[in-house]
Amino acid sequence: MAAPAQGLIDHPDHDLGGAVLQSWDAFIALVDGADLSRRTRLDGWTVREVVLHLGTWDGTSSLDTALATRGTDAARTPLDPDEANAALITAHRDASDEDVVAALRASRDAVADVLRDTIGSSGGRDVVASQLGPLPLLTLVHAGCYELAVHALDVADALDTTVDPVLLNHGIAALTDSTGCLAAREGIDAAIGINAESSPWSFTAHADGSWTTQEIVGKAHGPRVTGSAEDILEASAGRADPVRLVTLRHLKIKHVGGLLALTPIIDQVPGLPGGRGLKAAAKSLGGLFHH
Repeated sequence: MAAPAQGLIDHPDHDLGGAVLQSWDAFIALVDGADLSRRTRLDGWTVREVVLHLGTWDGTSSLDTALATRGTDAARTPLDPDEANAALITAHRDASDEDVVAALRASRDAVADVLRDTIGSSGGRDVVASQLGPLPLLTLVHAGCYELAVHALDVADALDTTVDPVLLNHGIAALTDSTGCLAAREGIDAAIGINAESSPWSFTAHADGSWTTQEIVGKAHGPRVTGSAEDILEASAGRADPVRLVTLRHLKIKHVGGLLALTPIIDQVPGLPGGRGLKAAAKSLGGLFHH
């Protein structure tokens, strides 16, 4: 019996490994040589702290923490990264800029090792812990493209520069695939488009726990969010108010009832980025479109 479909792990034409490493390389290029002391829009965080928490220190990264739960009951327990991030930042506050970027490169190399060992093998489907709860290993590694894209927007805002579109486009693909995974995990039957202008993707989740993720070719149909990759990422991560973006028509919502089928994810995934804001937005948008 064939294993259930797991989104972009199974997409025959998507170079998941290439996308992940391109995102890491683009993020490293953004911060290498930059002024890491600049304050970001994240409360109390400088660029240094954003970069530092993504690094590998003393041979350990957040990915190692997830890998340690592979094949164990601990994979079912959501990780809480806040305490670990705070300890990491405190421990390495005096590291040089060069050391901070070197730690980032070490994380990139560790991800490359995992990709090399798991792509095309059943090991990529092994369940590991994450802040979003249990995820297939390769889905988690790919979700890193979303985190890198959002933090690139944080950093670019602080440095008054722009984000490489590669980061934004891979971030949208990762957001779509991860959301499809979460919907399937919650037993939700739904087909949703995250129709970014430069990177249109959709997922179809099934109650049996399977999901597929594909690029939108031609005209989009069904429930979907349309807008720039940047606005969609900002809204999904709680960096911008989704209701305001809809009011300004920066984001357009089609068939909002279908999108509201995803609200159980917000309730069931405590670590969902921007979850509180998205829940408020779902209520507001539901009222907006039903009156």
